[in-house]
Amino acid sequence: MENYLYSLYQMVLKSLTFYLGVDQEKKKAGRPPKVSDLQLCALYILSYITNTPVFTLAKSLIDPDIKSYHLFRKTRTQKVYKLLKEYRNRRILSILFAKLLLGKKVKLIVDGTILEVANLNRARTQRIKRFSGKAFWGKKKRNLYSEHYKEKVRFEEMYYGVLVMVVCDSEGVVYDLWFHPASYHEVRSLRIRYKKSKWLRFLVDSFGLMGDRGYRGCEYVEVCESKEQKGIRQVIEGVNSQIKLFNRVSRWRKGITLLAYLYGYAIGYSFFRKSQIWG
Repeated sequence: MENYLYSLYQMVLKSLTFYLGVDQEKKKAGRPPKVSDLQLCALYILSYITNTPVFTLAKSLIDPDIKSYHLFRKTRTQKVYKLLKEYRNRRILSILFAKLLLGKKVKLIVDGTILEVANLNRARTQRIKRFSGKAFWGKKKRNLYSEHYKEKVRFEEMYYGVLVMVVCDSEGVVYDLWFHPASYHEVRSLRIRYKKSKWLRFLVDSFGLMGDRGYRGCEYVEVCESKEQKGIRQVIEGVNSQIKLFNRVSRWRKGITLLAYLYGYAIGYSFFRKSQIWG
């Protein structure tokens, strides 16, 4: 099992080196780090594939005496996040080029899901170090069928966490993702991201977006009306469900670490699918 895990690690590391280039690892004066930036990127991706925290993987694959501060310094995590983002963009551009060359249509879907930062009782009584403030309290209203009343009843759920937004294609490949406090509406989050991100503007202006009824009135999104469109949109529900499962493993403490984990997840889910690797 350990040999297979190491071979998976080497496979991911080779892919990162191929797309990012070996020049990313420039030698500097002084003692070399226990883990290089590309190695750490590979660990974040491998964390999704194996459902194992990055720290545990580092102790198993690189150095059993490694400490958490070797991996999770803020400046270090920012470098890793930028490398993962660059790798994702380069792979996505190669996919887009291949699809356009073959004359295939690219259909992008947008949706959001809530990641809980803490349970409600703890959030009410203690200060949460990960994120704090009223903005991270969110409500979600849903109409659910009640066996007791024999009709649909409106339920209101409370959350303390973040809203994670995902843009993917009809095959589940993640093209972009980001997060905002849980109190943000998905349309508001999308509009903010569209103004700030050149990458998202390129995707939206080139290929458009599909979404559910919650995006009605949003100028960037085509609301799914036909059965065919609704069937295509269901792909993103699988992406969101995997994010929630992966969040239980990640053990992140800071916003930038969450972003690095999310990009590791997005790359792993898109290009190193578990069903394909584990058979």
